[in-house]
Amino acid sequence: MRNLEKPETPEDPDFAQRLRRRLVAVAPGWWLVISALTITTFLWAMGRSAMAMPGPFRSWLDPSLLISAWSITLFALLLLANTRSRKIEPFFGGLDRAVRLHRQLGPITVGLVLVHVVLYVPPQLGFGGSLADLFIPFHSPRGAEGFNALILWLVIGWTALAYTKRLRYERWLALHGLFGPIFILTSAHALAAGPTINAYEPLRFWMWLLVLVGTGAWLYRVVLYRWIAPRFRYSVQRVERTSETSVDVMMRPKSRRMIYEPGTFVFINRPDRDRRELHPFSISSSPAERDLRVSVQMVGDFTRDLLSLNPGDPIEVFGPFGGFTPHRYAGYRRLLCVGSGIGITPFLSMLRFEIVNNDFRRIWLYYIVKDETSAPYDAEIQEAVPKADSYIDYDLWQTAERGRPTAKELLEATQSLDGVAVMLCGRPEFIRDMTRQFREAGIPAERIIAEDFYFH
Repeated sequence: MRNLEKPETPEDPDFAQRLRRRLVAVAPGWWLVISALTITTFLWAMGRSAMAMPGPFRSWLDPSLLISAWSITLFALLLLANTRSRKIEPFFGGLDRAVRLHRQLGPITVGLVLVHVVLYVPPQLGFGGSLADLFIPFHSPRGAEGFNALILWLVIGWTALAYTKRLRYERWLALHGLFGPIFILTSAHALAAGPTINAYEPLRFWMWLLVLVGTGAWLYRVVLYRWIAPRFRYSVQRVERTSETSVDVMMRPKSRRMIYEPGTFVFINRPDRDRRELHPFSISSSPAERDLRVSVQMVGDFTRDLLSLNPGDPIEVFGPFGGFTPHRYAGYRRLLCVGSGIGITPFLSMLRFEIVNNDFRRIWLYYIVKDETSAPYDAEIQEAVPKADSYIDYDLWQTAERGRPTAKELLEATQSLDGVAVMLCGRPEFIRDMTRQFREAGIPAERIIAEDFYFH
């Protein structure tokens, strides 16, 4: 094992190389965020320096106006991250990372909106106004202030509902469809009332570009997606209930089949039903197979209703999406793969592809379940492991007998951390906990590849 106590210092000859790897490991979406915020800040500063606006409250108004520009920038990127376009997702490192970024940026963006309003309090009081004018919709005799207060409460109300865990998936997604109109209203306020934006042409052009990008992403995702997004038409071959809580759906292409990488996921729709939303599922079949299989944990009305599918029923498939595939990490020849519960499904696809894939690797595969009754794919894995081209050690980890695994326990089989990369799939809390443990055990951040099953 490497010496984990050795600190990294700029004098360390490997420090620069490790720093470069860690910078590369940062999700592309965050580089997009940093770049966009940098451009916004630079243009805003240039515009502000060209303005002569003396006054006793500029120290409060200037940061408020800059924060407003930041919030518009993040709003646009939030909408872009949720576009579900195969042409857009590479900018975020995969749709799963884009959704993760969307969840992380949401509270930050709303927090900026609140700070923007709070910084207006001292000038408002200093000029003889009242807090009611700022916070009560249409209380102010000036219509603009009343409209701004309405936008503020729309943002607060939307956030309170969007980040609750009690909403059903369909209602949660319907609520997110309102994010576009809120963005348009907020942007309209900033573009109309922002003195710096209106005074500096390059900044105005940049802000309008962001508004157009965000609005276009929302229109594509919410209004036009069902009609213009690329899709593949399949029909149901069979439906197999693999356990009390999981089901496999086998589909056959009606014309052309979808080309995908092992470990990716798709959205499916039942055109014979009046469904307003597509649902994401991991692919558990091999790209070399004609039929497409998705393995589903039944947790809602849509997933439970899959049992009612009959052979020949039509299915629309949108995708594939995601970057959770070993073929995008060809340099990692020693892989520790950990699937928790239904999180084993992308590894099923990888394993089935290993049977025909001439790309030898050393792989340790862990299937984390409560007990044997919770492991419907154990037999399939045991049958496929000896046929795989790579050398694979497989372990069914039953928490009822062995407790929850730790990163150090899982790493014991590798004997050395050199060249080991970790692939994790499961629920967000599992991913967060195991990522932290693997980092503490000495696995660099760029060698931890994770996908969580959480689009809500």
